[in-house]
Amino acid sequence: MTRRRRMLVRSLAITLAVAVSPVWSAAAERPDSRPQYPDPFELYGPDIAFDVYRKGDKVGFHEVRFEQAGDSLRVVNTFQLEIEVLFFTAFRYRYHSDSRWRDGRLLQLTATVNDNGTKSVIQAARDGAGMAIRTGEDRTAVDSILFPTNHWNVAVLNQTRVLNTLTGRVNAVNIERRGREEIATERGPVMATRYAYTGEIDAEVWYDDQGRWVKLRFRGQDGSTVEYACRRCQGHVGAHAANG
Repeated sequence: MTRRRRMLVRSLAITLAVAVSPVWSAAAERPDSRPQYPDPFELYGPDIAFDVYRKGDKVGFHEVRFEQAGDSLRVVNTFQLEIEVLFFTAFRYRYHSDSRWRDGRLLQLTATVNDNGTKSVIQAARDGAGMAIRTGEDRTAVDSILFPTNHWNVAVLNQTRVLNTLTGRVNAVNIERRGREEIATERGPVMATRYAYTGEIDAEVWYDDQGRWVKLRFRGQDGSTVEYACRRCQGHVGAHAANG
């Protein structure tokens, strides 16, 4: 694989990992409001699924699964990417994270990455009012509870720092509202608000009026556009009817 292609794939994988907990109400559109933390099962049902496209070709998927684990919420993220060159798979990327949440706050997380055969593990756990992060032999302590980079949690919109679960680093971000658009979902088009991440992460993410994550987009280093397309992001029928 050429150096330029590897840089593109790495940029793709890092950006795809950027994301976050439950849900908000339409009132969160107001500047003085804050995302709330209702039950994610009422928002999404048991899971979310996106197909990942680059230059019009499907290159992978990202799935999120929710489970009740005693008095905490278990969230499992799985991302897989394959890029083919001349009919051969030139690059494979596998990402898996398993986290526990309580009252909308992260308790602990373990993420494993297989970057074309190079494996790494990131671990994070609440430590008093902050978090302890371990990546290989490196240790980092932060003075607050962070959101991991897994976009399902709309409450990330309040944050200026996030935990990059591919690198174990704490990334500084600025998240700005950029407008309203109609987005395709498994239940037809929905109106959603587009937000732009800038700073140490560069991406665009869309949430519908109930706070459901419905789309992700970013540009690779070669100028190509990479998008998440919703395969299942609107919740089960009961949740959809209750939330409109």
